[in-house]
Amino acid sequence: MIGQDCFKERKKMRIQITLTSPEGKRIIAKGIKRLPEVHRVRKRGKLLLKGGTTVSAVSEELCGKPMRISGMITPQGTLTSRWKHEIPWSHACILRGNEVIPLHTREDWGREVPSFTPEDLVITGANAFDAQGRAAIMAATYDGGSSLPFFQTLLIEGVPFLVAVGLEKFVPGNLEEVIPLAGRRKVDLSYGAAVGLVPVFGGIFTEIEALESLAGVKARVIGKGGIHGAEGSTTFLVDGPPKEVIKIDKIYQSIKGSKLSGDPRNLIPCQRGSLSCKNHVGCLYKRPGHGKTAE
Repeated sequence: MIGQDCFKERKKMRIQITLTSPEGKRIIAKGIKRLPEVHRVRKRGKLLLKGGTTVSAVSEELCGKPMRISGMITPQGTLTSRWKHEIPWSHACILRGNEVIPLHTREDWGREVPSFTPEDLVITGANAFDAQGRAAIMAATYDGGSSLPFFQTLLIEGVPFLVAVGLEKFVPGNLEEVIPLAGRRKVDLSYGAAVGLVPVFGGIFTEIEALESLAGVKARVIGKGGIHGAEGSTTFLVDGPPKEVIKIDKIYQSIKGSKLSGDPRNLIPCQRGSLSCKNHVGCLYKRPGHGKTAE
């Protein structure tokens, strides 16, 4: 860790840091916790968290509860959790004051969503975002599961969305051109469940925004990727007054070595015969004798 005394005479300071994917999720969560809008909603409104590993990190930061993970991308492809139906905690929840309300079913969503107003906030993750600020979520089930059908209702009511997404999810090109090409019924064969892409509308919040919300600094990406566990990592230059940069260094040290967020019971990928298989199409692994997820 850097000692502040060495830099007290300098007006500017710069450090270089590398965040792995799990570390990036923790930084994003800490940055979101610091946002004035999140503070306001926690005090006087409702905050809806729709899960994935990044939003689970947010949930763990805000209320100490990991979220149930549903879909996942592994070396074998687009899979789902083997035990997603057996885990008691939910893939989404509402924070209202000190109360945590799990959203397990469509009935839960249908009961709670009508009470949301523009004074509340939805935080969701994404599987992709582009340079124009568009984002999308992969959907492997017929209607997007319990949550995605209600996103339209929330948008119609003017409820703001914040998209918590790591820089590893940045895609080249224009998602407007890619979304119409994807689709569960447009793929002849898929390693894992074939997916469609559902647009998500809201402000993009990456590690850059997180670092800049945690201290008075400027964060710039100078490299991507790595080896020995740093695959998917991002390397940054962080500039600012020494006092502010040292704040970032302390936070960086505190999250270094972070493990994957989410309920660990949910992080085991599906295999042929899992309960979710009946909801998926195009998956090669459903065929006997194919792939590492086969029995």
